[in-house]
Amino acid sequence: MATKSEVQKEVKLALEEVGQITPHYDKRFKSWLFHHPLYPVECEGQSKEEVIQKYPEYLAVFIEQRLKGNLDEVNERKTKGRGGARKGAGRPVGSTKEPTTQIRVPLDIASWLKRPGMIEHLRFILKPVQPENRLHR
Repeated sequence: MATKSEVQKEVKLALEEVGQITPHYDKRFKSWLFHHPLYPVECEGQSKEEVIQKYPEYLAVFIEQRLKGNLDEVNERKTKGRGGARKGAGRPVGSTKEPTTQIRVPLDIASWLKRPGMIEHLRFILKPVQPENRLHR
């Protein structure tokens, strides 16, 4: 459990790391914004002074939650931009299906090929005939 004095001590250290708070105006949001790459805390306001005043408070809330252990590690680090990729995700190694390729065929043939068992039936028809299996007339 984090005490107020621990939080204030950590906030003081964090503000020293951040240095001077210099907000920038964002035309898209029509407001002043400030964030620092060391901490995932953003602050927004209608004036520079408001942002400078609010940022330490926002930072204090973030640090308090971090000290209490209420933050997931994702909140503290940047992702690699790979979406839902994670260790162990996907098809298990060695269980790949047979290779496929994309082709274009008329719709009636495509619907016929999608019916259950048609691929195996087509393979049977196209299987080369062995000489001993030929009918002699």
